[in-house]
Amino acid sequence: MQFSRTIILQRIDVFPIRASGGVSPKMALGTMPTRPALLVRIEDSQGCFGWGEVWANFPPRANIHKAHIIQDVVADHLKDLRFADPREVGEALRDRLSVFFLHVGQVQVFEHILAGIDTALWDLALRSAGVCFADFMALPNAAARSYATSINASDLERLIPLHADMGQTFFKLKIGFAEHGNSEIVGRAASLSPNGARVMVDSNQTWTLEQAIASLHQIEGYDPYFAEEALRADAPKSDWEALAKQTRIPLAGGENIYGIDEFLAMTDVGMKVLQPDVAKWGGVSGALDLAKAAPDGTMIWPHFMGTAIGQVASLSISAALGDTSYCEVDVNANALRTDLCGDVIAIKEGRVALPQEPGLIVPPVPECLTQFADRVA
Repeated sequence: MQFSRTIILQRIDVFPIRASGGVSPKMALGTMPTRPALLVRIEDSQGCFGWGEVWANFPPRANIHKAHIIQDVVADHLKDLRFADPREVGEALRDRLSVFFLHVGQVQVFEHILAGIDTALWDLALRSAGVCFADFMALPNAAARSYATSINASDLERLIPLHADMGQTFFKLKIGFAEHGNSEIVGRAASLSPNGARVMVDSNQTWTLEQAIASLHQIEGYDPYFAEEALRADAPKSDWEALAKQTRIPLAGGENIYGIDEFLAMTDVGMKVLQPDVAKWGGVSGALDLAKAAPDGTMIWPHFMGTAIGQVASLSISAALGDTSYCEVDVNANALRTDLCGDVIAIKEGRVALPQEPGLIVPPVPECLTQFADRVA
């Protein structure tokens, strides 16, 4: 999908930021003591700009590492690139830098960087054209369906009713912890969900095939809408196929899948819900291309856990895909989502309205960039 003019890139700036306090989601993989993030701002030869987000929420200093890579390696190769379609920049950078990232063992980090750049280019191109994403895509509804995600076990009784009152009807739980059984947390959540609402579960790649089969059998009676990352993303395809045949719970995944071919290979072995992460692989372009390539009957529900920048981009993808797509929104207190760009993630009747100003993203509040600037060495 091309824009009306060719854009010449001038510079890229990085903004590693961090929020402390709030409430972090508890994952079977570990805890997030703070909320780190990495934003990029790309400017063209006419002074127009766009914002994107590079996945960097874990481990705690991933944002600093990736910021240095962009400054030291990527920035010089981005300057003077021309594009009418953001995909052209990704292709040029892959041609120039893929061997470098292979050599230093940072291939997936390169994907994260390219994803953030793609989102920034969409924002820049839309702003340059004077049009918002919803109008550019001719969307009949400039809002995205959302669901509540990463509800900690200790907060079920408070957060499920709260988000049900916002009109959300899907609630995703982190499971796989030693201190309580999976059936316990899923049962509690199901009892708190209003009629017609559904729970989903996410075990963050921590189970073997045998553990996944046993754990999902324990909760099938609660009819979860899907089970996310019940196996490692790189588990043998035969394991994924075996699990899909052993449980009636639909399988989901995508935040750790890279490339359309790999996503499609997962649908071949039974994955029903694809969850591309706009800050981890493909950016906006990749998610839209995946939606075109996915088999009929496959659901695409964007994954996201980060700042308002990537959250708006993810919501935009769901809005573009229509009412069959829901985008996750973290329920936990995180100033990088609620304060960084102002009140742009307002959930009303289960939906979040997209920005109506030119561009894809509402730019960060300058004072917040200063407030959240990461000073971790």
